[in-house]
Amino acid sequence: MGRLVNEKRIIKKLKPENAGNLLVFCEGNTEYNYLNFFKDYLEKRLSVPYSNMVIEPINTSGNAMHVYRYAEDFLNIDVNRRKYALYEKHLVFDCDAPVNIQDVIDLMINSDNEYILDYSNLLFETWLLMHFQRIDIHDIVDKRSIINQIRNHLDVLEYNSKVKASKGMIAKILGNDGNAKVRNAIENAKHLEEFWKKEKYKMEHDIKKMNPSVMIYELIERLLDEIDYFCN
Repeated sequence: MGRLVNEKRIIKKLKPENAGNLLVFCEGNTEYNYLNFFKDYLEKRLSVPYSNMVIEPINTSGNAMHVYRYAEDFLNIDVNRRKYALYEKHLVFDCDAPVNIQDVIDLMINSDNEYILDYSNLLFETWLLMHFQRIDIHDIVDKRSIINQIRNHLDVLEYNSKVKASKGMIAKILGNDGNAKVRNAIENAKHLEEFWKKEKYKMEHDIKKMNPSVMIYELIERLLDEIDYFCN
């Protein structure tokens, strides 16, 4: 099983703010399994008392628009709206589809549900690839190149839906030093974020130009900080 904690803590704050109550809508199985790994670590291994993450997976045939519509419909149900009224609401999605992804992001931003957008551009695999190698702004990050590189790192002939849906795949990605891998991925994501800021590009207007970039790192960093704190 992948490890998220080492003997030495890598944490800047003495005591991180707890992750709190999170309602997370995921585009597919890969995102769900990845986040569920952290959820299980917090709840089953550590019994963290202050955090609660509820993950709502979307059908794997979905895309960013399906994630948005599912979340809106889900929260339009009275019992759900009341139950999760005080939860942070996160949308985890890729930016490869639909073609009008900028319009979809506009809908998400302007929703009354005040979503936090944990996107991966171009794919969630962009984020996963950062666990193995640094991605530079000038790297080729089209869909084929990302999948081929992930396939090589995982040492599989095909990176298909069966492999992506496998719960063991996340443990394989994290390996025996998951903490360091995730921290490196977070720093890579921050480096890319700083580049786009200097270029004055913003998700609200320029998402198609901002490839590669990921914002899911912010959620993962919060979860990992909490895991580190309670394991020490």
